[in-house]
Amino acid sequence: MQRHTFNAHSPDLASTRIAHGAISLLSIGLVSILAACTERPAAPMDPPAIAVYTGTVATQDIPIEYTFPATIESPRTVDINARVPGWLEKQVTPDGARVVAGQLLYQIDPSQYQIALDAAKAKLAQANAQEEVARARLDSATAQRTFAQSTYDRNKDLVASGAVSQERFDQITAQLAEAEAAVEQANADIATAKANELAAQADIANAALSLSYCTVSSSLNGLMGPSSYFEGSLVGESGKQLLNTVVQTDPMWANFSPSANYLPMLLANQSAGTISARVYLVGASATPQPAMPLGAPGDSPVADARLVFVDSTVGQSSDTVLMRVEFANPATIFRPGAYASVQIGLGTQKDAIVVPETAVFARQTELFVWRVKADDTVESLGIDVVAKHLNLMIVAPGALAKGDRIVTDGVGKLKAGQKIREANATGAAPPAGPAGGVNPPAKAEGK
Repeated sequence: MQRHTFNAHSPDLASTRIAHGAISLLSIGLVSILAACTERPAAPMDPPAIAVYTGTVATQDIPIEYTFPATIESPRTVDINARVPGWLEKQVTPDGARVVAGQLLYQIDPSQYQIALDAAKAKLAQANAQEEVARARLDSATAQRTFAQSTYDRNKDLVASGAVSQERFDQITAQLAEAEAAVEQANADIATAKANELAAQADIANAALSLSYCTVSSSLNGLMGPSSYFEGSLVGESGKQLLNTVVQTDPMWANFSPSANYLPMLLANQSAGTISARVYLVGASATPQPAMPLGAPGDSPVADARLVFVDSTVGQSSDTVLMRVEFANPATIFRPGAYASVQIGLGTQKDAIVVPETAVFARQTELFVWRVKADDTVESLGIDVVAKHLNLMIVAPGALAKGDRIVTDGVGKLKAGQKIREANATGAAPPAGPAGGVNPPAKAEGK
């Protein structure tokens, strides 16, 4: 019997193994295809939450304040004039200096006015001498008249008896008349001397006044401006009188013109004594700058003021009312002509609903905030902003309520229905918290 032996590498065995492998691979592929056909499609992923900062709406007592543009004005501005012609001998006080009432500013050459004063005094002395001579003549004339009168009285009754001749009596009568005329002349000379004295005194006063005008002084406390003329100039003639200007700087005025709609409210608070006022210097830099190591003391210049004037009429074209507040200005930081802001206070609004300015965004002409719902998605909520205080917006009651959670920073990233999370939940440092009204969120735990 013949025996066959099969080798593993024989062609028949290899073909058999290849066929079995192909069948196995085909089976696996069919199973995979069937499994893939039976799997469900993956659900779409939710968009990631946007990191923002939120806060809880609260209420706050807010001062009721209105701010108006204003112009600083001095209550008194005085022109310093040369009242007599002459050479400007000396400028005693420099331009821009702070001066007090009575302080010497300029000196005009007094020579000609001193001469005029001396001449007037000489005329007075001459008139006094004339009066003394006239009085001496009066005394002599009065004595002669007394003697002539007594002689006349003794002899007038003797003419009829013939004891005194008519010729002699006529001489006595003539002597009496001459004595009376001498008395009258002496009185006239005295009157003339007195008139000359009065004229001389007037000349003295006029000369002394002109001489006093040679020393030009300030009539008020204030600041000197720039000089119009300097030493050696001829001043006091036509067109050359104005030497300088002094403006009062303490106290000062701030003029502003609010709409007439504010008038009843302002007047009511003024009568009740509940009105207050402050003046701010617009655009002033109070902090040191490069190359300017010193700034103004404290914050931006501000001064407490009081309402002192309300115009009697309303501007027909502008429908505004001119008003004025007065304030102390000891450091002369506020200068006439400067632009300022006047803040009028009308008491306090209790429990006002406020939100940070950063929480408010606009759509066309309307204002909105993002309110956070319970599922951490946001919805836009229209609000009515009635005023602004510092970095807070005062919201009219109705839309927002105390305790509502709103987005306080990052409002530009959001759209309606967007899910949010606290920005500091990832460990990032939060920005400075909003001032008042909205409570900052509690710090989230980091990973």
